Amino acid sequence: MKIVFFGSSEISVPFLERLHASEHEITAVITNIDKETGRGKKILPNPVKMKAEELSLKCFVIKKMDDEIYNNLLALNFDALVIVSFGNIIPQKVIDLSNDTAINVHPSLLPAYRGPSPIATALINGNSQTGVSIMKIDEGLDTGSIFAQTRFEISETDNKEILENKVIEIGAPLLIGCLNLIQEGLLSSSPQIGEISYTKVFKKEDFKIDWSKSSSDIRNKIRAFSPDPGAFTFMGALRIKILNAAEYGCFNEDLNKLMTDSKYQPGAVICADKINGLIIKCGDNGAVKILELKIEGKKTMPFFDFLNGYKLKKGDCFN
Repeated sequence: MKIVFFGSSEISVPFLERLHASEHEITAVITNIDKETGRGKKILPNPVKMKAEELSLKCFVIKKMDDEIYNNLLALNFDALVIVSFGNIIPQKVIDLSNDTAINVHPSLLPAYRGPSPIATALINGNSQTGVSIMKIDEGLDTGSIFAQTRFEISETDNKEILENKVIEIGAPLLIGCLNLIQEGLLSSSPQIGEISYTKVFKKEDFKIDWSKSSSDIRNKIRAFSPDPGAFTFMGALRIKILNAAEYGCFNEDLNKLMTDSKYQPGAVICADKINGLIIKCGDNGAVKILELKIEGKKTMPFFDFLNGYKLKKGDCFN
């Protein structure tokens, strides 16, 4: 099949590569303009554009879905549209150009977790399973019928990056298999069945750790945004991303007393040594043990390197 590929994020790139290596032909790639990122407003090169150029594919870089891109598509010869983490709604008049073969890869078990952030949301909610859906695009938000779905486990140690890699390794061959069957006229789609839920676009304030939450909630937030953009907190004026943490199991009787001592507020350091670790009190009289972190402007480091440079003591408080 001749395919026009839509994608704009890091997770789009492996799907583009796998499609390029398959028997299907990529007629063109549609992606979004480079974005500003970080406090310095640096321009982050679009990874899909870079990969398309590397593979010598025709690439259209757009700011929005307008008449110009519609007219460009009219001039192309293609059989299907494939969308993987594009970030824009595909207008109906563009869908109509696909001869009813506009296909989206969505990283959830639809109709659960429709919308822009299903991977992070599954981790925030502490789910033990998620999946990949290959669906037909329509005018709604992830409301189209399903060509194929597969379910897989979320490990306790999975973070956003690991879960994205699972989606790629499971979703890319599933997508290509669906395209193969559609090409032969052997695959049809079925309506979504089940409880509907939606995800949101996360904002900067969503990444900040609220130490009054439970230890499991805090750990799940850290997993959901690691390694990028990273859940963050402050120690005084020091902005720190927490990239890996574990719920502390109260194995030390003295530390257990500190965790339930009312003079230590949520966010307080109850241990900061290289033997027991860096342990922070949470809102449920539980605690998390910080394993890996990143100070703004510095490289990622394990907790013991952080303790070498920043001498914390009991009662010091993240805020």
